[in-house]
Amino acid sequence: MYDELSEVIEYLKSIADRFDIEYFWPSALSPSTPPAAKPSKKRIVMNPNWHNAREIPFQFAHEIAHILNDDDTNWVYYYQGVHNGVSKLEYETNRQAVRIVLSYFDQDLIEYNPVRFMQAFAIPSHLSNVVNEELGAYCAGKQEKLDFNNFV
Repeated sequence: MYDELSEVIEYLKSIADRFDIEYFWPSALSPSTPPAAKPSKKRIVMNPNWHNAREIPFQFAHEIAHILNDDDTNWVYYYQGVHNGVSKLEYETNRQAVRIVLSYFDQDLIEYNPVRFMQAFAIPSHLSNVVNEELGAYCAGKQEKLDFNNFV
């Protein structure tokens, strides 16, 4: 079910397009250069050469979430926050990113399997509670699919 990473990326691009978010995929980046977003400019730089390709959809959703949430911070802060997992802003952005990725899947067909979901998108283990909560609520019908037509 989660093998369609390129399809998920295309879905995420359609969300970015809907909100006039510019995204760039420069081919000259090192495999260790992280993605980044600049909410004030509605721009995202993604790394197509990232060392773990399975992480790219969640990273993209994360950067989109920064812009949809209109986060007020800078490029460096994002990088530091993602890796130490302590920032409240990053925690909420990761929660939103999980919701964005979940919106790709049909609510009636997705299975409740947080471990498989996290493995499929290489989501960091410190987010297991977020994934467990969001996936559980989504599968149980307690969390509605994000409606990007009426997104506020």
